[in-house]
Parts: sequence; C-alpha cells; structure tokens
Amino acid sequence: MRFILLTHPKEYRSNRIGTGRITHLSLPCSEVHVGTDFRRHARVNAIIDAPDTDCRLVYPGTDGENLSRGEYHPVPRRRPVFCLVDATWTCAGKILRCSDNVRGLPRVGFDATGPSAFAIKRQPRPGCLATIEAAWCCLTLLAADGHEDFGARDGRRLLAPFQHIMEIQQGYPGASRRGVTRAAVRTGRAGPRGPTA
Repeated sequence: MRFILLTHPKEYRSNRIGTGRITHLSLPCSEVHVGTDFRRHARVNAIIDAPDTDCRLVYPGTDGENLSRGEYHPVPRRRPVFCLVDATWTCAGKILRCSDNVRGLPRVGFDATGPSAFAIKRQPRPGCLATIEAAWCCLTLLAADGHEDFGARDGRRLLAPFQHIMEIQQGYPGASRRGVTRAAVRTGRAGPRGPTA
C-alpha cells in the first residue's frame, strides 16, 4: 500500500520535525503533497483517478470502514492508497472543505485505544492522533487482518524517532547528556546525536 500525505503549507514550512515529515522519511511507500486545495492538483488527481488504485481517506468519524472491526474491504487487483491529512486539526478541516476530490473518497478509521502520545500538542478530543500514529495504526490493523506485511518490529522502528523526540521535548534526564536542547529540537538543529529530520 501507499500513503499520500496531504500537508498544509503552515505545517510544511514551520515544522521541520513534524510527524508527517517523520512518517514520510520512515515509509518509502509514501509521498508528500503540500497545499490547501487539492481539487486541481495533478499528481493527487492522477492517483485518485488511476484505474489500478483503491484510494481511501483516513479520518476520524463514523461514516467509513472501521479497521479495528475488520470492516475494510479492498478492491481486488487494485493497489491500496491511504490519504492522510497532515495538519493541525483546524487546518485539516480547511483542507477537506476546499478539496472535494479528497473529501469524497471512501473513509477508513479505527478505534483509538488511548490518547495520543504527541504530548507536546493538545489534541481537541480523544482519538485524535498524530500523523505518524495514524499511519502506524493503519499498518498494524491491516497486518492483523492479513492485508499487509507489517510486524511488531516494523512498528517499533516506525515509532522510534517520534518517541525519541517526545522524550527530548519533555526534558527527560538524558537529554542534556546527548547535547540536544529543546530549542535545537524545535528548530530542527539538533546536534549530531539527535534528530536530524
């Protein structure tokens, strides 16, 4: 399967260590497209309209297939493509309002088993996850249902950079010994032993 990350320009410009960026760097089967209105975006429309793809929008709600309950039914002989909106929740809503081609895709969701680990940002409600957490949930649940080859080791590898950044941002005792300051992490200028993405 592929992940298409639809990233709001504010997220792309100001957040060098955003979870969408980490997701893209961690998953070779992903691509990033920046904008707020994707109605006339050539590449996004080519993916959506391709006869050999099965595109879904990953977004919270009750009007789609629930991966946690085994409700996902892929279209035979088509490559699964999951679109993730990478933005703050306010900006994500704007992307969907402007982009009826994306908004009209069949939706998939899942039952969040706990709050987001993205402790440095406040989530508007339970079940709202960071982009990388949503990708991890999709892959884990699809693997459990036999649709993907994604094991526990793959999951740990995907989440490791995100978890490391959370530890640094929360000022755990080892942060100062690694030569990484909070300001460096915020600006993406961490030292050689810290995050570089």
